Amino acid sequence: MNVSSVSSISSSSYSSGNDNDEKRLLDQVKQLQNQINTVTQSKDDAKTKQAKIQLLEAQIIQIQAQIQANSKKTDQTSNTETQQATQIQAVSTSSKLDIQV
Repeated sequence: MNVSSVSSISSSSYSSGNDNDEKRLLDQVKQLQNQINTVTQSKDDAKTKQAKIQLLEAQIIQIQAQIQANSKKTDQTSNTETQQATQIQAVSTSSKLDIQV
């Protein structure tokens, strides 16, 4: 019984940490998009603008990949925790049955 309550607490703290990471990464994407807008409006020649924009877009793609990877980790962790909770409940139920017998 105590184990399942500890498990749910650790799950909550893990996901909130991941939410902070995702928010930070999304903020970075917004900053990069703002930089793209700034470059687009700059007085640089077309070739320079294109090079800068490509670099910024590559950074956005990397961050989006990180967000997806974090999302997959969260899903896997959530599935593992659900399986563990189910196993704990099964053990708890069988223990109750043993006590009753």
